Amino acid sequence: MVADKERAGARRLRAGIVKEERKTVCPLDCPDSCGMVATVEDGRIVSLRGDRDHPFTRGFICRKMRRYIERVYTEDRLLYPQVRTGAKGDGRFSRIGWDEAWDILTTRLAAVVNRHGGEAVLPYSYAGNMGVVNRFAGHAFFYRLGALRLDETICFAAAGAAWARHCGTAPGSPPEVAADAELIVAWGINIKVTNVHFWPLVAEARQKGGRLLVIDPYRNATGRAADRFVAVKPGGDAALALGLIKFLVEDDRLDRAMLERQTIGFERLEGYLRGTPWQEFTTASGVGRTEMAELARTLHRNSGTFFRIGVGLTRNSRGGMAVRAILSLAAVLGLFQGGPGRGVLLSTLAFRGNRDRLQFPELAEHRTPIVNMIQLGQALTVRQPAIRALFVYNANPLSACSDARTVRRGLCRDDLFTVVHDQVMTPTARYADLLLPATTFLENRDLYTAYGHFHLGVVDPVIPPQGEAISNFDLFQTLARKMGFAEAPFRQTVDARITGFLQDMEGLPADIPAAGPTAGTWLQSTRGGRNGGLFAGNDGRFVFSADHGPEEPPFACLTKPGEFGDPDLRSRFPFKLLIPPHPDLLNSTFGERYAGEHGTVLIHPEDAATAGAGEGDLVRIENHRGRIVRRARLSRDTQRGLLVAEGLFWPVEPDDGGINDLSSQKLSDMGGGATFHESRVAIARL
Repeated sequence: MVADKERAGARRLRAGIVKEERKTVCPLDCPDSCGMVATVEDGRIVSLRGDRDHPFTRGFICRKMRRYIERVYTEDRLLYPQVRTGAKGDGRFSRIGWDEAWDILTTRLAAVVNRHGGEAVLPYSYAGNMGVVNRFAGHAFFYRLGALRLDETICFAAAGAAWARHCGTAPGSPPEVAADAELIVAWGINIKVTNVHFWPLVAEARQKGGRLLVIDPYRNATGRAADRFVAVKPGGDAALALGLIKFLVEDDRLDRAMLERQTIGFERLEGYLRGTPWQEFTTASGVGRTEMAELARTLHRNSGTFFRIGVGLTRNSRGGMAVRAILSLAAVLGLFQGGPGRGVLLSTLAFRGNRDRLQFPELAEHRTPIVNMIQLGQALTVRQPAIRALFVYNANPLSACSDARTVRRGLCRDDLFTVVHDQVMTPTARYADLLLPATTFLENRDLYTAYGHFHLGVVDPVIPPQGEAISNFDLFQTLARKMGFAEAPFRQTVDARITGFLQDMEGLPADIPAAGPTAGTWLQSTRGGRNGGLFAGNDGRFVFSADHGPEEPPFACLTKPGEFGDPDLRSRFPFKLLIPPHPDLLNSTFGERYAGEHGTVLIHPEDAATAGAGEGDLVRIENHRGRIVRRARLSRDTQRGLLVAEGLFWPVEPDDGGINDLSSQKLSDMGGGATFHESRVAIARL
């Protein structure tokens, strides 16, 4: 092997090939935020691998990102501005130059604002690029324009609101704490797919005698690898967590002294639990009283327990309450006190920076109305006054947004001017009037934090921008100047934007340079001690009960389901549908790799027999919002009555729908979050 490398090196030397290794960070919406090393030969990236120097990445990356070079150099990469020449949705465009593109963009935006006002413009973006500069690059421009504001709730809103109710701004536990755990509880998270760098910590804990408990509605890859798997009903997580607390209360297994010292308000929750019949918890959770009792005993006797909580369990009408209940269970067990193997991780919240230094809301003359991004379909079809211009970047709403069939109807409006800034021809991009080429993260300078670990890094471009692609930052800085906006934020450089954001960031070590860390180095947050407790506020105590208004229960409790509990919908659409992540997709990113693939749907064999569907058959899944096609995969890893369709695959044909045609624009119980995992459907073999 060494001799082969030496011979290859000699050949490159004779050929005059220049080879370099350059560090970067994965930009995608994933808790791991991996440090990566790109190998560049004569200006072209030839490989990507995990950075061995990154404390959390530790030298490996997921299989999705190992193939990212394909996106950089694919023939389908968008490299030049284009203008639509066919009908909306046909995907027919003609190449134009940037001068013409700027002229179209500024003229059309100015016409909309002059005729209808800035509130006729809606920006739509999210976390397609998690670099703080490029993720928030458009906010200053749209504040200055007077556009509608987008409520960015599609992922973490419900979970974040629930955490704040009990924990304030406290960070989660450093994931490394789990390596010493006696018991790791993966609750509603498929670690092996969505948090792969946490898995080595599971392996390390197991080598020391620890065990893995997985709680989820279906037995996913992590559940199949668990020491114990518990199947909870979809939306039944709060009922299970509360039932476990109820057993600990009634069996006198509470550390009352710890609760008095470390928490506030437990007596109200205890009174509720004692007064609520057991059947309500077992029915809502799908977990029997005997199994609950055994689980509670397991948690009680394993003092070194670590909870890894997933965000996916919040994407239903009871999602925020589920997190509140699980956090309350963790507090009853004393996991927030810290200690070897003891912890709770939902999101690390490792670095707390002032986003106003990235977004500049002071540029707005007044506070404009807010549109929840989950309800884009409603905004584009029935909102009055109507939206006349839509600017999409860092997002692919036609795949990722709820009730996508209605979104598609809105995108077809002749009176809507749609701009899409992207790297490839996404389903959304096919509906653009003006299509602008975006850089990849490998062509940008940016700053990356993380929500799954405690490290931060600044990176330089690995290669120059390909073709005529420009970054989000350059797009909006240039557009602002061409629109005549002369305020200071529009004269900033990327470095100035980074420096401003770092200025008063919580969690930064004291000894970093004023300009920020050197590109390619990793800083560890000071907000998370390895074995320390989690709380700084509330006198260092967990708050079980607090009054947040008449419409929200003061403590974790059972609440009614939404669509899953609707008897009318159940009579017409007997199956529950979950849409969890797929190992080869990151939300809808990389959908271009799987053109022509419908994706699969997991069906319990007994349900498949009733529907007349066999392994590999194409099946139609439908409800009152739309219909889509998937390929049946029969498995007892799912429950009776529960369909599991992993991944946001792109439509096989342009006129087809995606899986989110079936999901609802209804919001979760707190934070305005999405309810992707609460749709009722019917199924039939094609």
